[in-house]
Amino acid sequence: MGRGVNEKKCGFVLLAAPQNRMDGVPETFRPHLEGCVTEGLALARRPTVMVVRVRRYSARREREVMLSKNCIYGALGALLISTSAHAGLNFGPGFEVTFAGGNQTVSGQASSLGSMTYLGNNIYHTNGFAAVSAGYLQWDALIDPDPFISGTFSITNIAAITQTFTVTFTLDSTVQFDTSLMNGAFSGTLNDANGDGSAAIGRVTGSAGFYSAFIDGNLVQSLGSSAYNYSGAAFGSAQIGPESFGPITGPALQTSIRLQFDFTLSAGDSVSFSSLFNVVPAPGAVALLGAAGCIGSRRRR
Repeated sequence: MGRGVNEKKCGFVLLAAPQNRMDGVPETFRPHLEGCVTEGLALARRPTVMVVRVRRYSARREREVMLSKNCIYGALGALLISTSAHAGLNFGPGFEVTFAGGNQTVSGQASSLGSMTYLGNNIYHTNGFAAVSAGYLQWDALIDPDPFISGTFSITNIAAITQTFTVTFTLDSTVQFDTSLMNGAFSGTLNDANGDGSAAIGRVTGSAGFYSAFIDGNLVQSLGSSAYNYSGAAFGSAQIGPESFGPITGPALQTSIRLQFDFTLSAGDSVSFSSLFNVVPAPGAVALLGAAGCIGSRRRR
């Protein structure tokens, strides 16, 4: 390519990817990234550009150089680091998280709002964080697009007054069937997070309960219709539930399942939930019975 870059002593500086991100880079790219990088990631966004401005430690001026194979590897590696650092890849099954509170709503794919990791055997692990003006959400879940949702989440009210919160987890299904069997459960902990000796969680007017399960957008089951309160020592807590249903017969499944939680939460306090929603075709009744009442259990097909 005419004037090439010295592959052993390139001297470029990686401006967009700190050294502590090197653990996530394939071995093929590491030697090139350690010695050679462009000024920024503009090249990674425009891979057809073959001339970049670089700085060499051994030289006293900047100059234009032709991009060698070595720096192509560097640009690709920088792109890998950048995308993993910002968790912007839409990886894994469709799993949307929506969090609403204080007249604000945050919504997006879990792989973009947080992280998504494939564990094998069709199971994915996802966790992440979302915030609105009235509070913040943290979630950690296992999902399977054939389909089930099992995991935990917590919400903290940072406002000075009681707030209404809604969190939904919508999972695209990779299977369809005419008749379903389903089971679900939840339990929670109400925490006096501001230390005033009291906390309260209540049902939202018009909702069937804290926990609502949907198939293809249609409500199929609700749990948690009673309010819970804590009163006692500062920073204490109270148990919510547990409650469960199933296995029971459900409707046909075509596109998705959804878990939704709606509740009011007292000012400065927090609540955490463990929950499960599991759907299988009707012939799986025997296997599903073994999972009834056990959060996180699942018939593997």
